[in-house]
Amino acid sequence: MATFTPMEVEAILNRLAGEKADQFQREVLYPQMARAMRLQLPHSQAVRESLADAYYAFRVMLGYYAFAKRGNDRAEYSGYALQALDKVLQGDKANFGAFLASGNAPEQLWNAFVAVCQEHQRKINEQLNRGLIEGLAGYAAQLYADDEIGNIWMDIQQAIVQSGRVEPIHEKITGIKGIGPKVGALVLRDMVALYDLENQIDAGDFHYLQPVDTWIRRIGPMLSDEITDKTADWVIAGKLSKLCRRNRVSGVRFNQGVQYLAIVELRDLDRLKSHLRTLAENAPRSQPRQATSSSGRPAARSFSWRG
Repeated sequence: MATFTPMEVEAILNRLAGEKADQFQREVLYPQMARAMRLQLPHSQAVRESLADAYYAFRVMLGYYAFAKRGNDRAEYSGYALQALDKVLQGDKANFGAFLASGNAPEQLWNAFVAVCQEHQRKINEQLNRGLIEGLAGYAAQLYADDEIGNIWMDIQQAIVQSGRVEPIHEKITGIKGIGPKVGALVLRDMVALYDLENQIDAGDFHYLQPVDTWIRRIGPMLSDEITDKTADWVIAGKLSKLCRRNRVSGVRFNQGVQYLAIVELRDLDRLKSHLRTLAENAPRSQPRQATSSSGRPAARSFSWRG
C-alpha cells in the first residue's frame, strides 16, 4: 500500500516537478554543464546556445554524462577525459573538426586519456573506460563524416523532434559500450527538459526518460500501490511516468526533482519519507502545474547519478 493518499501524492509530485526541478536545473544541471564547457552560462538559453556548438556539446557528453555511473571516481575521470580532449586538440577548439575528420579520432582520444591517467598515476581502467571514450569519439566522427558538424547533442535532439520518439535514439546511445540504460535515460531526460519537448513525445516512450536509481526505487512504493521493492526498474519507470501523467505533472521534471533531493537537499534516504510528508503538508492550496526555470547562476555543486 502506498504511503501517501492521492491528494498527498498530487502535492508531492507538484512540489518535485515544480520548485525542486527548478532548483536542480539552476544549482546542478546548468552550472555543471557550464563547468564541462568551461564557460560562464547564466541561464538555460545560454546553455542551449552553447550546446549548438559541436565542440561544447562533445565536452558536455564527455565531461558531464559519460562517467555519471562512476560514483566517487566520476569527477576525476571526467576531468581526465576533458584533459585528453584538450591534449589532442592542442588546446584549440578550432582543431575539433580536424580531429573528427582524422580517421582515427577514437584511438587518438583513448591514447591521450591513457597518457593523462599515467601522468596522474591513476589506473586506466581500460575495460570500463576504453569503449566509452572511443564510442563517443566514434559517434561524433561518424556524424562529422555525414554533415561536417559532428554535434552529438543536436543529433539526439533532432532525432526526438523529427520523430516524436525516444526509443530509437535511446538504443543508439546505449549501444556505446559503458553507457547503460540509466545514463542513456539521464541524457534524454535532461535533453527533453532543457528543450521542453515532453509534450511532443509518444507517451509509450516516457519510461526511457525516467532514470531509476536507489532514490527512485525508494520513492516509487510510497507514491503508488503498483510498485514494490521487487518491481523491475523499467516497470518502475513506466508506472511513475503514468502516475505523473495522471496528475498532470512533467515526468522528466519529477525525476530531476527527486535527484535534487538525493544530491543536494537530503542526501540521506532514511529521511526521504518524512521529507516528502513535509512537502505535502506545506504545499500551497493552489499549485502551479509547471514552474518555469528562472535565470541566475548559483555556485556549482558536484554531481553523481547514484545507482
